[in-house]
Amino acid sequence: MAKPTKIRRNLMLKEMDIKWLPNEKKVLFSIKFIEKSGKLLFFPFACSRGLRYNMAEARQRGIQPCDEKGNAIDHVYPVGIDAIILYNQMEVIL
Repeated sequence: MAKPTKIRRNLMLKEMDIKWLPNEKKVLFSIKFIEKSGKLLFFPFACSRGLRYNMAEARQRGIQPCDEKGNAIDHVYPVGIDAIILYNQMEVIL
C-alpha cells in the first residue's frame, strides 16, 4: 500500500497534541509552515510545545525545532494552524 500524501488538519492537530511516547521519548515530526511575516520555514525535526495562552482559542500551536535526538535547537515558534503546509511530508488539507 502506498504511503499517504495528504493528511486532514484535525488528524494532524491530534497527532501534534501527543508530546511524549510511552517510552518517555519526545514525539518528533517534520513541518513546513509560513510565519506571520510571510517567511516559509521548514524544520526536518521539531516537537510540539505549549504557549503562554490558550492555543485552541488562538488557533495556534507551539513548534520547537530539535535535532534528531530531540534536543531543542531554537526557540518556540507560535504557528497558526492555517499556516501549516506540510506535516511529516504530507500535505495538510481541510
